[in-house]
Amino acid sequence: MDVDIYKYILLFSIFHSSTYLMFSIGFSMLFGVAKIPNLAYGSLYIFSSYIMYTLIRYLALEPVVAALIAVLAAGSMGLLIGETVVKPALKMPVTIFITTLAVAYIFEEFFRIEMGLRPITLPLYPGVTYVLGVPVSNHWFLVLTASLLMFSLLTVFLKYTVIGRSIRAVAESWDESRRLGINPLKVLRVTFFMSGIYAGATGVLLTPLKALTPTAGWGPLFTAFAIVALGGVGSV
Repeated sequence: MDVDIYKYILLFSIFHSSTYLMFSIGFSMLFGVAKIPNLAYGSLYIFSSYIMYTLIRYLALEPVVAALIAVLAAGSMGLLIGETVVKPALKMPVTIFITTLAVAYIFEEFFRIEMGLRPITLPLYPGVTYVLGVPVSNHWFLVLTASLLMFSLLTVFLKYTVIGRSIRAVAESWDESRRLGINPLKVLRVTFFMSGIYAGATGVLLTPLKALTPTAGWGPLFTAFAIVALGGVGSV
């Protein structure tokens, strides 16, 4: 086998891992605090991507501006789903499993009807850089940089801010956190929003490299399940 094939496999394993890291962080953080799997999490991935596509195509916004709006919209949608679907059934994991799965299918059918099945692409960050003699799209470096930056910011946030430490406390024990004067439901609300931000950011960063379809959120969701299971379910 040509040595360039090994170089290609090595490089793109690193780049793909960075995207799965970013997506899985939000999923794991929400699981850690709420103690339930949110099957609608993958829907936020496609939601942000379609929002960005719509803003660019119909409002002619710059990709960076459209991406920021789309990510914030995903965070807000994550909060809305959490408050209306997840929170009312916190003590009923089977119910949450079913309702979040239903929400995921609602998103899928909505975008299937509104946007169709034709694959959609988003603007790619221009340019190519050669690494070890292998051509790599500069967009992959954007994805890698953003993933590492968001991971670092979250680490600092969880360790050194009051809200971050509260998230860690609630992830350990709701009862103990209450004794410390922490309101777990308020912390959960922040977690809903933040997890949506991470899912949305993954969507707008990765979609330019992959075709967007109404079913595109399932792949990242299943990958996040696997990563979180191997790395420790709910680890914060």
